[in-house]
Amino acid sequence: MNLILNNLRIPVEKDGRDEYIKAASQKLNVRETAIHIVKILSKSLDAGDKDQFYYEISLVVNTSDSFDNKENLPVYFDKIAKERESKNSAEWPVVIGFGPAGMFAALELLAYGVKPIIFERGKKIEERTIDVQKFMKEKVLDPESNIQFGEGGAGSYSDGKLFSRKINTEYINKVLDTFIKFGAPEEIGYVSKPHLGTDALCGIVRNIRNYILEQGGEIHYRSKMTDMLLSDNAIVGVVINGEKEYRCSSIYLAVGHSARDTFEMLHNKGIILEQKPISVGVRVEHPVEIINRMRYGEKYKDFSGIGAATYSLNYTDRKIRRGVYTFCMCPGGEVINASSEYGMMVVNGMSYSRRSSAFSNAAIVVTCQTDDYCSADPLAGVGFQKDIERKAFHAGGGKWEVPAQNLPDFLSGKASGSLNKNSCATGTVAANMHEIFPAFVSDALVTAFRTWEKTYPSFVSSHAILIGAETRTSAPLRITRSKEFESVNIKNLYPIGEGSGYTGGITSSAADAIRAVEAVLSSRSQHG
Repeated sequence: MNLILNNLRIPVEKDGRDEYIKAASQKLNVRETAIHIVKILSKSLDAGDKDQFYYEISLVVNTSDSFDNKENLPVYFDKIAKERESKNSAEWPVVIGFGPAGMFAALELLAYGVKPIIFERGKKIEERTIDVQKFMKEKVLDPESNIQFGEGGAGSYSDGKLFSRKINTEYINKVLDTFIKFGAPEEIGYVSKPHLGTDALCGIVRNIRNYILEQGGEIHYRSKMTDMLLSDNAIVGVVINGEKEYRCSSIYLAVGHSARDTFEMLHNKGIILEQKPISVGVRVEHPVEIINRMRYGEKYKDFSGIGAATYSLNYTDRKIRRGVYTFCMCPGGEVINASSEYGMMVVNGMSYSRRSSAFSNAAIVVTCQTDDYCSADPLAGVGFQKDIERKAFHAGGGKWEVPAQNLPDFLSGKASGSLNKNSCATGTVAANMHEIFPAFVSDALVTAFRTWEKTYPSFVSSHAILIGAETRTSAPLRITRSKEFESVNIKNLYPIGEGSGYTGGITSSAADAIRAVEAVLSSRSQHG
């Protein structure tokens, strides 16, 4: 008999499967030798009591069928995977983009027996990594192979967070199980805030690529879609690199949030796009020990078993209906120059699987409504981002160094005489962050920091530095689609993932792709 045991509390100092068994045996009142762990369902840190931290564990344990389940503990049954009806293998759908959405769309198509053709504007992950490192060391940017573009998408050079608040748990679990299948550690399936890190993600990306190729899919690199071929408001093909035409039955459009040239092409083709709100701001970075002490207290600030501390902060000015919040917090990570266009500066956060950097950082961003764009153009959000990025580039000196300002100086409105030590590999230059952003963004940031200072004085201290600009939190538009994931005015065009404007993050983008393929192929099956 497999039973689900919830709310097992394990002191963090005693974490391990032996302790889980001991706690389970006590709860069931049976010998430790009479049970074994089938599966760990969840594991989360309870840091509410600074004198004693616990892990809260949920387990599936196997015990004798004769066990008297007096407390009516829930019985665990493995879910049976849904059978997929094999589709016409003569169908050749095209997938544009090979980030999380593109990868999972391809995997799901293969599961239905359909072999996709994938076009990725950037390079393979191995070549892309060389280009990224060259940019960090020599400040030589390849606009088609960088933090934003290339196999694995922007998420490959990030913290690799794998949690989502938007999509059905069934699909999220499927995404996590797939990552595990291709090399991720099993713990991502049960820890409360799973992450992979850049080093792990790059290996998983290679494994997914090899599987797709082994199953008969095609992947073309350095292959940017520059045009779409339409007939009677339906997709009939694509043009790659401005010269080669490929005929296809459908397109799964997984271009990511930074494919601005693609968005412009779609607009020029008459594909319906709509504005959407975004958030912009800065990265705030502290020495990791500052955040550990703030979140863990003195007893656990140096305790290695629980890892670098995370935090989540938010502030809302209800009068003007504008929010300020933390985004993509990277404990034990680094701030990276994530630029992808000449003359435009954008930053992001990244970490490796061990999260062992001397610094912790997070985006602090301000919500921007479509009214802030001051234009009805569907691409106005792109222009809004570009204006900030252009100012950030010039504030950094125009040589790919990143503008920065010590937090107390930002709050007092004065220049930083010298900058705090930080993690940004391309270097930082003292700048006035107020000159980079619209006044409403800077003012909201100041108000939020002053509010948080009352509760977390160490957070708003001389140890903190602001690095900017953070503008690519999400796509600045939506490629308007129906409930069936199809463009509202172009048949057989299926915008998915971050670039669609309907999802955000690795997990939700991957889940979105699975749902889209499932919906499309199921619908076709029902209609003959």
